[in-house]
Amino acid sequence: MAGYSQDVLEDLRQGNDIIDVISQYVQLKSAGANHMGLCPFHNEKSPSFSVSSQKQLFHCFGCGVSGNVFSFVMKIENFAFLDAIKFLADRINYNLPPLGSATPENITEKNQMYEAYKLAARYYYDILQEPQGRAATAYLDSRRITPAARRKFGLGVSLQGGLGDMLMQKGYNAELLTKAGLIMQSTRGDNGHFDRFRNRLMFPIFDVSGKVIGFGGRMLGGGQPKYMNSPETPIFDKSRTLYGLNYARLAKTDTIILVEGYMDVIAMYQAGFTNTVAALGTAFTANAARILKRYCKQTILLFDGDEAGTKATLRATGHLYTAGLAAKVATLPNAKDPDEFIINYGTQALIERLKVAEDFVEFEAAIASKKYNLDVSVQKIAFQNEISEILKRLNTPIERDTYLRDISAKYGIDQAAMKEHIAQGEGEQPYVPPPRQRKREFIGITKGFAEAASHILHSMAHNEDICGRITAHLEAEMLIEPIYIKLYETIVAARMQGAQITPADVVTFMQDAGDQNAAAEIFTHVPEYESTKAQIDALGQQIYTVKELYYGKIIGETDQTTDFDKFIDASTERNKLKMHKISL
Repeated sequence: MAGYSQDVLEDLRQGNDIIDVISQYVQLKSAGANHMGLCPFHNEKSPSFSVSSQKQLFHCFGCGVSGNVFSFVMKIENFAFLDAIKFLADRINYNLPPLGSATPENITEKNQMYEAYKLAARYYYDILQEPQGRAATAYLDSRRITPAARRKFGLGVSLQGGLGDMLMQKGYNAELLTKAGLIMQSTRGDNGHFDRFRNRLMFPIFDVSGKVIGFGGRMLGGGQPKYMNSPETPIFDKSRTLYGLNYARLAKTDTIILVEGYMDVIAMYQAGFTNTVAALGTAFTANAARILKRYCKQTILLFDGDEAGTKATLRATGHLYTAGLAAKVATLPNAKDPDEFIINYGTQALIERLKVAEDFVEFEAAIASKKYNLDVSVQKIAFQNEISEILKRLNTPIERDTYLRDISAKYGIDQAAMKEHIAQGEGEQPYVPPPRQRKREFIGITKGFAEAASHILHSMAHNEDICGRITAHLEAEMLIEPIYIKLYETIVAARMQGAQITPADVVTFMQDAGDQNAAAEIFTHVPEYESTKAQIDALGQQIYTVKELYYGKIIGETDQTTDFDKFIDASTERNKLKMHKISL
């Protein structure tokens, strides 16, 4: 797929200030020249996520992730680069110029997967309309899923095979389709393949923008597993995906209902509850909670009432509370799931159940109370200990006092004694593991060298005149490490074309996501100079540091018996370096 020009990318970057964009996902607070907040990409309790308005870059000192506004949107929304461009364009009502048509030969791997999944969803949907889809149609009829809902959610059916062959005929190779999770390679050694999903009712899984990124499949007839999802792929992260969120986010409501499965979401949607989503697989994750936080302020959990459903509810409420969402739990008496409840009692009855949903702390207390005989002193003490642990997890004394008062009154326990017991653990601080240290890939690169190289590259990207002065003294290969060399060459190429660039632009130029992250981290860790003169003076010493290690590396690695001239040249240059101060 043809790319957008640098002018377009610059328009989008300038129109989407990184502070404004990230503030939609992360609560940022001013901290000197930067803004700080809790990293959205890993769990933490102390802010280590830094955003620079001046540099238009972000960096997390905890997990090491870095980037510009494009890479942030790509990571937070699990978008490909072109999807991030469209997202940012829509955000500022920017009219993107048209791109050329896409074929398997001229689009990126991720976009090939998106196109393949789109074709697969259509293929499965079409089969459902044919006589081969009768078993699946009969099942949907029994579950009262209407034709309109089947179209809305793109339901389909997989047969014993055929999808892989169809996609290969359209130009998609077996390696890509295997990596995308659509086919599997035969173990018989015949270089054959077979469809991953066979004889299943198919549920396309959409991302928030409406693209198919995976499938869930329910077995038709006998066989195990009953439900199966697509594997993790470059476009599908199960822990960060919620089924139905592409529709629920359009409901424009502060509340989203969380249910257990695909059929529950569809049944709820049919009944008018379009603000309903489900986790993928057996567990609702912390990542999913953080994503849900972008689209609502409150959640109501509507899980099955069996033991497994209760455990899932307890896990989910913890993640939701940690993410900053109000979490309530609605129970459905005399029904195993929302679908059955709606069929037996109707939509209005479900509305009433949602109105009386319990706060998650009250729900947890009720579940705990069922495990103990509160008329027996020993068991009542055990119950109070469990309630104490529940209340300790709450963030503020006001929350703890409010719930403690209500729970004490309901279960006949001593409020003052409970409060004292909880206070005993107030000073205990949870263990927070130290930030992960990034390992350097190349032996011999010292901290001083890395800092010098970062400062040099930042100056090259930031100032055209200084870039020219640096290149007069320093060649790309002298930076030794591949990412430094690549950045040097990228900046010089852009300068030679007359492009007006910034460090954030250079990050955008890097095609590989890993290179983007490394580039952003390099540009983030540079000091601010009092004046241009101070910067130029510092650059002289930094170039010296880089060149000294470069010549030292050549001297140390060169075999004098086979390449004596190279050894002598490097030694001579290093001696010259020591005798003359580098002046820009």
